[in-house]
Amino acid sequence: MTINFNSVLDVRHEDSPIPTIRTKEALDALPSGDILKVITSKESTISNIRTLVANNQFTLLQELKNEEGFVFLIQK
Repeated sequence: MTINFNSVLDVRHEDSPIPTIRTKEALDALPSGDILKVITSKESTISNIRTLVANNQFTLLQELKNEEGFVFLIQK
């Protein structure tokens, strides 16, 4: 299933906790209903992004690992 996204945040070269902070900032800036694609290369970021989604009014639509890295599709 392909999910169309509205914005991309590439934080592959950022160290924790910067990817999580930037993800929250990007989601806050999006209109409600929009989808953010987050790409990270750090395994330590995975649980932080899951926690961010769980503690806010966001929906994790998809999480996967591919050639880009760890990819999250999050709907605001």
